[in-house]
Amino acid sequence: MSEHLADFDSPEMLNALEELEKGNHAEAFALLVPLANAGNPRAQCNLATLYHLGRGVQKDGRKAIELYRRVAEQGIREACLSGVAYNNLATIYFTGLPGIEPNPEKAREYLAHARELGFEM
Repeated sequence: MSEHLADFDSPEMLNALEELEKGNHAEAFALLVPLANAGNPRAQCNLATLYHLGRGVQKDGRKAIELYRRVAEQGIREACLSGVAYNNLATIYFTGLPGIEPNPEKAREYLAHARELGFEM
């Protein structure tokens, strides 16, 4: 990836991160959706987390997985972004979510990818 994560820090993205920090999940969600749809990996990962945890939006494992995969498959090492996405996919598959059955084999595979990209817990 030739771009740096800072390239994705539009005023809207920075505002969304600020809203997340304040715990204003619904406001952050509204800001993140158009950014994620436009391909911003930082927005996609944060939006996936909102779907994953059900913060500011109905919990949706399928949408979380879809967004985490988009970020993970880009192999973004900066800020360990893709590693975080792979780790979060592993968590979903270790524990399951409504509509998503646990799959320990897939979880271990994603955890290995996270470590390959430098993510360590």
